[in-house]
Amino acid sequence: MWLEFEKIPSFFEKMSEEVSEEIAENINDEKTGFCPSGHGLMTRAKVEDIENPFYLEKCSSCGGIWFDNNEWCRIVENKLPYDINDLWCASWQVQQRKKRTRESYLETNKRVLGDDVFEKVIELSKLLKNHPDKGRAVALLQQEII
Repeated sequence: MWLEFEKIPSFFEKMSEEVSEEIAENINDEKTGFCPSGHGLMTRAKVEDIENPFYLEKCSSCGGIWFDNNEWCRIVENKLPYDINDLWCASWQVQQRKKRTRESYLETNKRVLGDDVFEKVIELSKLLKNHPDKGRAVALLQQEII
């Protein structure tokens, strides 16, 4: 589905109320295409913040965006950026990568330490985060567990 730049905001407002549950495999998502308005090759942005990542294509000339089957539904369902153009912004991509890395780090530690110890460590870290002597507290904890 081709969505011209000026129609993007109203489209998302209208469609956020009609999100479909169906997620189809995008067989045409392996390469970018040409702008349907004739402006040349489009640029791609990988949408990775969801279970099954996919690519969106955007014309750098007219700003129109190409959505394959159900991609717009997945954008709305996952509350991705209100400004869809942020998906092509390097700083937004870096921020999302950091977020995923942090989530993975926490999940791994929770699995390794177990729920009880993990929750207590997180609780203690929140307690100490802004404490003026947190370095001393960490040193004490380290000394006590060695």
